[in-house]
Amino acid sequence: MKKKILIISIVIAAILVAVVGYVVFADKMNIPKNSVYYWKTNLCLDDEELDFLERHDIGRMYLRFFDVDINDNNSFSDKCAPVASLDMFYFGEEFLHNMENIDIVPVVFITKAAIREYATFTDDLAHRLYAMCNGFGFTIGEVQFDCDWTESTRDDFFQFLKDERQALKKYFGKDIMLSSTIRLHQLAQTPPDVEYGVLMCYNTGRFKNFDTKNSILDIEDIRPYMKYLKSYKLPLSLALPTYSWYVEFDENKKFVRLNRSDYDDYQIKNVEDNVYELEIEYQGQESRYVRYEQVSSETILLAKKMVEDQCGSLPIVLYHLDSQQLSKYSEDEIDSFFN
Repeated sequence: MKKKILIISIVIAAILVAVVGYVVFADKMNIPKNSVYYWKTNLCLDDEELDFLERHDIGRMYLRFFDVDINDNNSFSDKCAPVASLDMFYFGEEFLHNMENIDIVPVVFITKAAIREYATFTDDLAHRLYAMCNGFGFTIGEVQFDCDWTESTRDDFFQFLKDERQALKKYFGKDIMLSSTIRLHQLAQTPPDVEYGVLMCYNTGRFKNFDTKNSILDIEDIRPYMKYLKSYKLPLSLALPTYSWYVEFDENKKFVRLNRSDYDDYQIKNVEDNVYELEIEYQGQESRYVRYEQVSSETILLAKKMVEDQCGSLPIVLYHLDSQQLSKYSEDEIDSFFN
């Protein structure tokens, strides 16, 4: 009897530690429980997306501002340049009013090639962020950097973060909190020097491989990385996928492209599981096979449980805010992702 009581006490204590740990982390970092990414070039929210923010009590939007890549444009002299910058041409006071209760966090994606040249763009990047925030009318307290760094580029990325923190302070006139995306393979590495990370629980498979079943999220792809979570010394939020796409292959089953546009039913026939064959000529017949990938709510919830079993309840970020993609999930399913 005493042994049973002891076991129950230990379980309750563990639950309390997890809950208290989440509350302390979220409160200290001012992290809302419900957040979303917005990853389009044009900042143009439709009525359903604005309603989604309100219905699900979204407190933070991670807003992709631009990418940084190696410069292939001869009209610029810099080694690296911003690519696909956010356009907010259609919005002004009305948009800011709709977003007044939501924290905006600029996100900058930096390619693996560009991060090796970080010293050439650190100051310009900070200045560009400052100018864009002023132009959009955003008051920010945080910037997030997204980089698929590996062991060979880790030192470059870590030094960039150190230098960028100072550059941001120079332009904004205050300390700016830094966060970073964390890919699954990065869990085995030393954490970056940021206030917290967002664990990307998506893009887990090899989408260019014809035999891959679902490259967006496959439980077997994430399972090997769960062992690193308990000892990972950086507070985390958890990003879950709510998007879908088509992966195109040629007649030899070689990768052609990713495609986010729907296909008409008459153009394709199902040949196995989620793989289809094009029945009529399509773009000069460059593509022959199509794999449709979408993650079920059951898979999303299982992935969430696997992560939280290791490190307790985490703030949730959905990737990303798109009414067409989100409509594929019920309200109850969306609520279950967040809660």
